[in-house]
Amino acid sequence: MSSWLPTEIIIHNKVKEDSVTISILKQCPGVPVTYTDSGAANVIKQKSQLLKNGSGMLEQITAGKQTLYIAPPANDVVDVFEMPDNRLMCPHFDRLKLASNGCFYKCDWCYLKLTYRASRPFITVRAGYDKIKNQLKKRLAKTTDNVIFNSGELADSLAMEHLTRAGREFIPWIGGTQNGHLFMLTKSDNVDDILGLDHNGHTVIAFSMNAPEISRKFEIGAPSFERRLEAARKVQAAGYPLRIRLDPIVPVDGWQELYSDTIKRIFEVVSPERITLGTLRFEDQFYRLRDTFISSGPDLLNMMNDMKPMFETRIFKGKKKSGKYSFSDEKRVEIFDFSINEIRKFSDCRIALCKESADVWNRVGLELSRCSCVCQLDYADMANI
Repeated sequence: MSSWLPTEIIIHNKVKEDSVTISILKQCPGVPVTYTDSGAANVIKQKSQLLKNGSGMLEQITAGKQTLYIAPPANDVVDVFEMPDNRLMCPHFDRLKLASNGCFYKCDWCYLKLTYRASRPFITVRAGYDKIKNQLKKRLAKTTDNVIFNSGELADSLAMEHLTRAGREFIPWIGGTQNGHLFMLTKSDNVDDILGLDHNGHTVIAFSMNAPEISRKFEIGAPSFERRLEAARKVQAAGYPLRIRLDPIVPVDGWQELYSDTIKRIFEVVSPERITLGTLRFEDQFYRLRDTFISSGPDLLNMMNDMKPMFETRIFKGKKKSGKYSFSDEKRVEIFDFSINEIRKFSDCRIALCKESADVWNRVGLELSRCSCVCQLDYADMANI
């Protein structure tokens, strides 16, 4: 269970008396609190004792991991994510943005470093859960189809559960709807408070896993592989649908042995219904600014030096896109072929690739017409994209 507390808290006056705010403050005795009438990034940074004096980009990002801003719900807490470059195979999904930059871990490859950088580096959590539920109701009322809301795209879904109680609030609520489902992606072992909830099978818990040696080096501050695996065992025992995201697979020397053992250990403890695989990939700006983002030493930087854009540059909605920077197609196929073969020694669970090209999907023998990413409720047909 997490015992993390922020070093400072900044509260928007609109949610000063909100039950979420009150709950967080009860858990954080002695933490300095500041109030604001504005949620503008420059105002929050000036209110912060950690951020207002400025510093280098990595220093701002690191300091922001200690700053918690409690905000009112935005009008787009519920929205739809669409991949801007459709050559990257990624099914669209509904998002539930309960937090943004919502994680205090310091994983060296985290794309949120790029997303928020020095402009908005602090952790934001949304209060006003009743208003958020109203947004969910409006979305669910538009269709009789099942809808799954991803709460883990801009945040770790459970890392701050001990403070926000978001899972305890939304898991039973979603469980009581006819067509609503919740997807929670986490590296946390912060699960004890959700084990007894009436989820009705409507909440999927997915754990982001990595080889223990890789996790210790690059997933800075995150719970160990062993702690995550035990947490996964607990949630599966509590009846939650369980999925695994093995991403990013990092081809260090001896990677085959590391990941073979990791996959074996996962299946010795749990039986995930789906697994999504991914390998190292970076947005263009992250790649170009990598010297300012990486804190774990030269190993990751050395691997990045061999990366190239995945595609030729094209214009999408007026912006140049070339996929992401990653290893060659041949290297990614090698990584995925090996991982799929290892998984198949233990399970016939559904397997998908995260933000990959159609060519790589085809070369490793996965059907795009039966895409089963962990964030999807059922199959997503991407064969004709």
